[in-house]
Amino acid sequence: MGMTQMTHISIYGPGNNARTVLEILAKLACFQPDETAADINAVRQKQENPYAPLLTQTLGLLQDLGETREPPAYTGTRFELKDVSAEVETLSAKVAERGKRKAEIEAQLSTFEQTKAQLYHLTSLNASMDEIFACKYLKVRFGRLPKDSFVKLPYYADKSFTFREYDFDGEYYWGMYFVPEESAAEVDAIFKALYFERVWMPDFVHGTPQDALAQLLEDEAKDKAELAELTGAAQLAGPAEIERLLASAAWLNYESQIFEMYKYVIQLEHSYYISGFVPSESLPVLRSALKGLDGVEATEEPLEGTDAAAVHPPVKLKNNFFARPFEMFVEMYGLPSYGDLDPTPFVALTYSILFGAMFGDVGQGIVLGLVGYFIMYKKFKLGIGLVLTRCSVFSTLFGFIYGSVFGFEHVLDPMFHALGFEEKPIEALTPDGIITLLLASVAAGALLIIVAMCTGVYSCVRRGETARAVFSANGVAGIVFYFSLLILLLKFAAGMAIPFVGTPLFYVLCLALPFVCIYFSEPLTKKFSGEENHETVGEMLMNGFFEMFDALLSFASNTMSFLRVGGFTLAHAGMMTMVFTLAEMTPNVFFYALVVIIGNAAVMGLEGLFVAIQVLRLEFYEMFSRFFEADGEPFSPLRIRSIGQA
Repeated sequence: MGMTQMTHISIYGPGNNARTVLEILAKLACFQPDETAADINAVRQKQENPYAPLLTQTLGLLQDLGETREPPAYTGTRFELKDVSAEVETLSAKVAERGKRKAEIEAQLSTFEQTKAQLYHLTSLNASMDEIFACKYLKVRFGRLPKDSFVKLPYYADKSFTFREYDFDGEYYWGMYFVPEESAAEVDAIFKALYFERVWMPDFVHGTPQDALAQLLEDEAKDKAELAELTGAAQLAGPAEIERLLASAAWLNYESQIFEMYKYVIQLEHSYYISGFVPSESLPVLRSALKGLDGVEATEEPLEGTDAAAVHPPVKLKNNFFARPFEMFVEMYGLPSYGDLDPTPFVALTYSILFGAMFGDVGQGIVLGLVGYFIMYKKFKLGIGLVLTRCSVFSTLFGFIYGSVFGFEHVLDPMFHALGFEEKPIEALTPDGIITLLLASVAAGALLIIVAMCTGVYSCVRRGETARAVFSANGVAGIVFYFSLLILLLKFAAGMAIPFVGTPLFYVLCLALPFVCIYFSEPLTKKFSGEENHETVGEMLMNGFFEMFDALLSFASNTMSFLRVGGFTLAHAGMMTMVFTLAEMTPNVFFYALVVIIGNAAVMGLEGLFVAIQVLRLEFYEMFSRFFEADGEPFSPLRIRSIGQA
């Protein structure tokens, strides 16, 4: 439990073609290569990947052809790159030509639509458009004039123009005006001032407006029919060609990824070399796969007993059935270094307990577990469903402590009486119950903080950071100082007589000495670690002040932050009380039951979300920050990923 043991392996092969080995490693998906080889090859002149651009072009072509299916997994069918490229180029040219023609038709149809709107207003004009535009000494302007401007035309009766209207749509007069060529500029300015909107007749308009409209409708019908034909992809690529393109894309995706894997191969004069990390449990399978390759040898180097920090092995978490779903929270924060402590079991236990304490109800806990497992996990494949399933167990257990079943606070009283209790263990909304919950929350928080700090000390010792484990605010000095403050507060607040606490020696050994250690933790750590300290005395005093101030502030804020545990417990009870208050205002049993059911569902949905977020916050900020350094690298083996797969 914790993390998978890794082994460093080096693979040697003759010649200069490592393809077979790379294909085996990608197929097994159990080998993560060293980045050193990639760094070395990056310095050398790198050949461009010939498959990636063609793959992108092929996928775009499939989309243009209307194909919505993802290319299948590669089945081993090989193609010639030049043949695939030629086929894709040919079809792409056809698609481009079709797209160009579609754009032309769509633009023409748009022009037809505008022209139709203009011609409909001129159907009462019996003159030929060609004859009108053929006038040598007269200029003609078609358009529309607002009705407010139309009534002003008599003011310009002395000007040399004639306006002829042919239609009125309630807002505009549609028509045209004639003007001698020499007066065109002056009259155009007048009509512009009257907000005349000029309409330009396209060159394809001939004859009377009625004839032009009929011809336009005929041409429009032809263009629409052609556009409908172009919209389909059948005439460009049949089913067989589509299937071949899909298979080609799968092959290109495979070859592109194999090509990219070559950056992890160190090419020597007559051989090649690949090194990386393999989970120890996968070594037998890898050995068996490489055994049949002529001249290929593999040497294994177990990481136990080596400086893991120097080689940076990847991390693959490995936990038991209960803790495994909580790995998602750890990975969200960051992975531990290889060989360091895996906080997943700690998270699994504390998250479940805190969630149960804040969401304690027997009935709602059972429903939460069923929803989490059968709907969220089984149906929607959400990992959070398994987390809720485990949390629901503790919600149910705390529900028995609170005596709550779907918000009914006294339905379990007969059970408690049968067990010899006068009443249920905790009555949440009584004064004594509120104080008990809040004090218990702070006490539990203090205990978890101390456990987190002890875990951090153990982790530092394992990493060889003994000085930091002793002097830091999260080390032995911090534990002694924090615990002593709690004991001292308990003595004065509760009036308890605790031996040794409060004596001069207690203040010196348990408060003053840890205070000094934390204040000067950085220079002390460097001193005992053999590092040089270039800080002046003033810098040490200043840095120590801020270090101590931050430690004191975090001790207080982190401890008080656990009040939210009791607060959400009280909020849960309060929300259910409100639900039953509303239910009691209903006229009959049916509506009473309906309000209770809806209220329970709303409380489970809203508070379940809030509690899940708040507990995660406690994990990340109040506990992880004290012992967890998330500087591990996730195990990411070579594998062939399908198109669209992350």
